Amino acid sequence: MPFSTACNTPLSNFESHQNYKDVQDPSVIVTFPLLDEPKVSLVAWTTTPWTLPSNLALCVNPELIYIKLRDKSNGNVYILMEARLSALYKAEDEYEVLERYGKSHHSSQCELQNLCI
Repeated sequence: MPFSTACNTPLSNFESHQNYKDVQDPSVIVTFPLLDEPKVSLVAWTTTPWTLPSNLALCVNPELIYIKLRDKSNGNVYILMEARLSALYKAEDEYEVLERYGKSHHSSQCELQNLCI
């Protein structure tokens, strides 16, 4: 049931939908080079780019699969969530997968947890 926390009352379906608007959220994709391997970068996506200067760490989800790939256009090496590949690359021939991280790929997730940015 829709509820107004400001008025402490339930809302009708009409009331809960009358202020709905599609809005354009700012978002950016940023790379963070690793301290141990400066030629390898973690890829992060955020809708709050103004918070980037205060970032102290990047987190990974142990339930998801991450990949290390080489971008064929510039030779850069990135680590990103495999499910987000299509957001960055339109065709498989644009990159080369170097390594996979995650439970189903017999690779220790702690490898990613210990990467320092």
